[in-house]
Amino acid sequence: MLIVAAALAVVMGGCVLLARRIRRRGLGGGLMSVAEEIYLPSARRSRAVVQAEVRSSTPNGQDPPGL
Repeated sequence: MLIVAAALAVVMGGCVLLARRIRRRGLGGGLMSVAEEIYLPSARRSRAVVQAEVRSSTPNGQDPPGL
């Protein structure tokens, strides 16, 4: 039983470290977009609006770094 608890703790700790790394590098948008489209279809429209606003605020309508 102790081995199972230790293995679970290691897996959960790894998930936390992975989540921190994804947030720092800004890679979460692509991973979460699939889940958002399945469970929250309106998220795609709102994400498109936000990206359009970001593009309109940049010179020449170019994509800013990270989009």
